Formats: sequence, C-alpha cells, structure tokens
Amino acid sequence: MQLARSALAWERLWPRLWPAVAIVCVFFAVALLDLLPLLSVWLHSLVLIAFAGLIGYALHGVFSGDYRVCDTAARQRLERDSGLAHRPLTALQDTLASGADDEATSALWQVHLQRMAEVTQRLHVRLPSPGMTARDPYGLRAVAVLLLVIGLAASGGETIGPLQRAVVPEFGAGGDDRLTLDVWVMPPAFTGLAPIFLERAKLSRMAMPVDQPTLVRIPVGSTILAQTSLARTAPELRVGGRVTQFAPIGESEDPGGFRVEVLIGDADQNAADLVVEINGRQAGQWPIEVIADTPPEVEFLGPPKRTGRSYLRLDYEARDDYALASVQAVIRHREGHSVPGGDNSIRIELPTPGLGLPLVKGNSIQDMTAHPWAGLPVEIRLHALDARGQAGASDAFAMVLPERVFNHPVARAIFEVRKQLNTPDAAVVTGVVGALEKIASRPHHFYNDTVVFLALVIARSRLTYARSDAVVASVQNLLWETAIRIEDGDFALVERDLREIQDRLMAAMRNRAKGEELEGLMDELQQVLDKYMAALAKHLKREGLTDLPLSPSAQIIENSNLQWMIDQTREMAQTGALEAAQRMLSQLNRMLDSIRQGARMAGPTEELKRVRQLVDGLRSLTQRQQRLLDETFRQMQRDQARRQSQNPGALQTPKPGQPGPQDQLGQWGEGLGYRSGMGMARDQELLRHDLGRLMLQMDEMLGTIPSSLGQAERSMRGATRSLNQDGPAGAVLQQTEAVEKLRQATKGLAEQMARRFGSSIGMILGRPGTRQDRSGRDPFGRNPGGAFGALIDDGDVRVPTQMEMRRAREIVDELRRRSGERYRPQPELNYIERLLRRF
Repeated sequence: MQLARSALAWERLWPRLWPAVAIVCVFFAVALLDLLPLLSVWLHSLVLIAFAGLIGYALHGVFSGDYRVCDTAARQRLERDSGLAHRPLTALQDTLASGADDEATSALWQVHLQRMAEVTQRLHVRLPSPGMTARDPYGLRAVAVLLLVIGLAASGGETIGPLQRAVVPEFGAGGDDRLTLDVWVMPPAFTGLAPIFLERAKLSRMAMPVDQPTLVRIPVGSTILAQTSLARTAPELRVGGRVTQFAPIGESEDPGGFRVEVLIGDADQNAADLVVEINGRQAGQWPIEVIADTPPEVEFLGPPKRTGRSYLRLDYEARDDYALASVQAVIRHREGHSVPGGDNSIRIELPTPGLGLPLVKGNSIQDMTAHPWAGLPVEIRLHALDARGQAGASDAFAMVLPERVFNHPVARAIFEVRKQLNTPDAAVVTGVVGALEKIASRPHHFYNDTVVFLALVIARSRLTYARSDAVVASVQNLLWETAIRIEDGDFALVERDLREIQDRLMAAMRNRAKGEELEGLMDELQQVLDKYMAALAKHLKREGLTDLPLSPSAQIIENSNLQWMIDQTREMAQTGALEAAQRMLSQLNRMLDSIRQGARMAGPTEELKRVRQLVDGLRSLTQRQQRLLDETFRQMQRDQARRQSQNPGALQTPKPGQPGPQDQLGQWGEGLGYRSGMGMARDQELLRHDLGRLMLQMDEMLGTIPSSLGQAERSMRGATRSLNQDGPAGAVLQQTEAVEKLRQATKGLAEQMARRFGSSIGMILGRPGTRQDRSGRDPFGRNPGGAFGALIDDGDVRVPTQMEMRRAREIVDELRRRSGERYRPQPELNYIERLLRRF
C-alpha cells in the first residue's frame, strides 16, 4: 500500500517538479562550463536573477499541488498493477450486511475472504509513470541532463571554483579592466640565462586570459616574481601543489597592488603548471618544466705524479650543467693521521681559467715539499663545488707525496729528522732531540751559520721542555726553514714570503674583500716581489745560471711587464672589476710560478757546460765569418772603384772578341790587392777547419750534426776557392750563405738546449742583451692584442682596455661625489650606496 501511495504521489509531483529540475540542471551546466564569468558584471547579475525567477516560479507550481493519496486510490492502483480482477483488496475490506448469525453464511463468507487473501499474495507495484511523453513531446528534459553531464566533464572534477564564480559576480576585482598582472621568472645568475617575462596584459572578464602556450623551462633556484595592480583581494600563486598568497604593496588599507616572490626548489621538480588566481578565477596559467640542477662531476685526467722538480702535478677535469664555483684537491694521510697541531687533510684550491664556467680542464703544479707529509703515503681526491653549493667528488688516488731532494748532507739530515716528528711519541721525540744536538755540535758542517745553529738549539729546547702538538708543528716549520737556508740561502725565504702574499691576495679577491684591504695586500705584493727579483738575480749568479742559452723564439718577460700587471690589477680592484682583477692576478701567479720553477734548476752540470761551450763556439765562429764577409765586401767595392777609375769602359758590355767583366775580374790580382785576397782565403780556410772541429764535438756530444752546418762548410769551401781564383766578387755570395747557415745552426742548438735544460730563467729576468724575435709586433715593439699578446689576451680572459678602466674610474668618482650630497632624495642615496658596494 505504501509503495502504491508513493508511486501515485510521484506521478502527481514529477510533472510539476521537472521544470524546476531542468532549470537547475541548465544553470549548473552553464556554471561548470564557466560561461557566466565571460559576461559583463551586470549581465551576469541579470542572468542569475532570471535563473532565480524561473526556479522560483517552477517551485511555486510544485508547492501549490495536492499530492495526498487516499486508501481507495492506493488499493485500486495496487489491484490494477497486479492484474487482479473483482477488486480483491476491496473485498477484504468488506463486511457482511446480514446473515452474520447464520453459520452457513458465515462459513461461506470466510471461504470467500480466504480466497481473496490468496489472490493478494501476488501483489506488486509498477514503476511510476507520470506521462512525461505527453507533457514533453520534444524531450527537453534529456537536453538539460545532457548539458549537466557535459559541464561535469568539462570541469575536470574542479566544481567548487566554477560554481563560486558563477554564483558571485566579481564587482571588485574582475570589474575593473585596468587590473594588470606581471609575471617574471628570474633564473639564478650562475645559469647565465636571461629573465623570462611571462605575461603583462589587462585582465578582462575572460576566465583565462591569453597565455603563453609554449612550455616554460625554469631552472631550480629561480625566483618567480608576480605583481598585480588595482586588485581588491590578495591573489594566489600556485606552483604545482604549492600555493603562496600575494602580499600587499604599501601600508594602506586598500593598497590595490600585490606582489609575491617564490623560490623554485628541488621539491617543485614535479610541478607542471604555474597559475595565478584572483578571487578563485585563473588570471594566468603557464605550463612549466622545472629543470633540476645536478651536482658537479670531477675526475683525474691522469694519475697524480711527481715532476722533475719534486712538485705534485694534478691533471683534472670538472664539469657542471651551469657553472663551477671551485675545484679543490683534498689530500689525506693514508692511515688517517692528522698533521701535528693541524687538520687531518690538506685542501688545495685548483686554478680555473675563468669564473662561472661549466667546464674546467687544466693542470696544476703544487709545491708540497714544505708540508710535513712530504714523502709519506697519502690519498688524493678531487672535490668540485658548483655555484649553487652542490658538491661532487672523484675517486681517491693513492701515492707518496713528493718530497724535496736535498743535496747538502746537513739539510738532508734535518729534513729526515723533521719527517720523524709526524708520529711524535716519546721515543721519537727523544731520538730527534739527540739528532739535533749532534748536528748542532758540528757548526763547520753548515758554514758556521749562527742562524742555523740558533734554530737547531731552539728546536731541541722546545722538544725537550714542551711536547704538545702545537710545539711539534712549530719545530717542524723551524726545521724546514733551517734546511732550506742551508740548501738555498736567503732566496728560499723570500720565495716563501712571495707565495704567502700571493695566496692571501687571491683569497681576499675571492672573498670580495674591501678596497682598503686589497690596496694593502697589493702594496705588500709589490714589496715582496721587488725583494724576490733581487734575491733571484743573486741566486742565479751564485748558481752560474745567468748565461744559459735561450731559444731565439722564446718570449721574454721583463720586470717592467710584471710591474705593469701589478698596476693593472690594482687599477681593476679600485674600479670594482674584481673578476677581471682576479683573472689578471691568476696570470701573474702563473708567471711567478714559472719563475720559481726556473729558479729551482740545479747548478750547471758538466754536460751543460760542454753544450754552453759549443754554443759559444758557434756564436764566435759566426761573428768571425761575418767580419770576414764584411772585409771581403769592402775589398770588392774598392777593386771595382779602382778598375772603373783606370778603365771607365771596363764595366760596359764588351764587344765580340774583347775580354768580358769576368775575364777582367780574373785578373784582379795584377796590382789590385793579390796579397790581401790570399790572406782572406787563408782566413776563410781557417774558419772552415774550426767549423770542422765544432762539428766533430757536436757529433760526439749530441750524436748528430745539423744539416745547416754541412751546408755552411760547403759554402766556406766554395768561398775559399773563389778567393783564390775569382776574387772577392765570387766569394761574397758564398760567405753570406755560410753566415746564414751558421746562424740557423746556432738558433737550432739554442732551442734544443733550452728544451733540454730549461729556458724560463732568461725569459723571466729579461736580462740586458737578450734578444727576442720581434716578428708579429708593432713598430713600437708591442705584442698585438695587449702588452703580453697571447699570454693574457687569449680570448678566454677579458681584460678591460685603458679607455674602459678610465671610464669606470670616472663613474666611481662621480658616484662618490653624489653620495656626499646629502640633500639628494634618500632613495637615490641608497641606490648610489648600493652601486658603490664591492660586488
């Protein structure tokens, strides 16, 4: 019965309810499709009022209907749906009108009721049938449902936002066409990428303004800056699933302007879009790809090895996807020991050709002979750091740290004693004290040097009365300087001071030190470099290295060049060009390293002396041949002048049957210098014999004879024959060729000697009389492209020109002048102050 009542009630309700449902479905479809925000604010409002009116009118019809169902109608609907004849449900409700006292009548009535009850066991109610086909012959109700399905599909599951935008017209934010949105993506400076300007357009009533369709690639570490104007509520910036609210610009209650800065980190790598929402409406959306910043990679290009001067050579390569900040070599004791009074590792900053490069490939030669671990087994590992602070490391390489070989026996003994202090237990310290006493007791072994004697006594006393790690470290340093003093004298100490000031100045530039500190360090570098060059000259003179032959093509760097580099570095630092100053200082350091390597050469050996004598002999022979050539040429000119004065027609073209010029020259000895010609022929033959002896010496020493010397010998032989037969005119050309070949042989031998024994000393000192190939220079002797040519202006190093530096100086002076004018607006003064800071 209840189901029948419900079916009848629904059949009465649905014809009145379906218009309201259809109108609601159409409204939700329009809302989910986000169509209403496309309209103007007032039209939007009118549409909402229209929908509300239609829904209200439809609901009025619903509420005015009568949906009550009586029992009779319910029984009839149930009998009709069940297909029962004779109205059994009504019969069950009937009673006997008469004859109730009659037993037969009562029995018959009960049988009747039982039969009706059995019939009602098959009751069922059909689905409601409100007859909508007749009421809606065009099926508009299906169109409304279809629109709702389309709206749900188009919303993509996001229903709250579209419904809010549809129900609430945006009178504040969206109604003002002057509202703007600017979005920038600013990659980190180390990437070298330019800022990306995403959008700057007026926000209309469009649900989504015209956005950039292309994928925006954003490196990790970038900053997203977004700014709006004339908005009444704070927008939101969404990067992936992270939402950040804009902050007001200014302090007023109704600022209108909002901005936000968001840093893209590693957690945002899965973000696929960048969205700006104002009042729940998407004001801008861009597809993005967050590019990860991978850690740097570094590796050895070859195993670390010891050079011929006991230096440590490291060949390395480091790479990063954007920019490398530093490359280090970390050295640790193989057994994990620490340096007495120091750290458990050595960290060496390896040079890089420039700042912010993605690839660094080079080599570094480090003097580790002064370290206490020299001569001990160590492990070396390379570490690279990129501009973002990420680190990478190479595999470890095991080796014995190179140690210096001391030739002086006392210096060698002190060095061995110093090495023992790396494990300063009681027994070792006692043995070291005894060894120092023994060395100090024989001062004549170290030239009776009072400084050395006092150093040994002080070291013994420190170890005797105090044995802490700090004391052991100081004793090791003292013993090293003592050994160096015995081996090299004062030059080694000045060299140490130069290295220290170089390291300090480079570290100050990397740390962006203030101008006063850099100026003081530059002055100190100037003073120490002057002392070093003076000590170097004395050292070379004492070792007998001042007359080493140089390759004629070698480039000579004079003291004035070094001074120019210091002045340029100082000028760049003063104008704030610290990166250019650091590059220039790196070049200066490499030149000074070349000086050190050359100064480390041992004294001249016997082989070097013989080669030097051979080169000197060739030079002397060349000079003698040149003088003989000059004399022959002058004699030829005198003979020609004399014959021309005696026979003016002698030099004219002879007639047939007359002797020609060669016949006349063949008779030059008849009263015209025959004795002088014979003397020059004897001198020429003597030069040829001397050349033969030098060729035998060269073959014995070098195992080969240059072909140019053989050609010179043949030219000398021909010159002797011409002097004996034809006179000076026939010998000049052959003597000229002999001089040229001798010069070529001298140049080749000097280059070979420079490659074999080193040529850095002559290049660095720039000693007077040293000649250099000036080809490729301008008429004033300057290298093209700069004061040092390829040494500095090699394309990878950008050194400012004098004009640029002068202009920078003028700008700095003008900024300093304006910073003192306190009447200027405070924002301008703050801006000038920021410009004057050291970057």
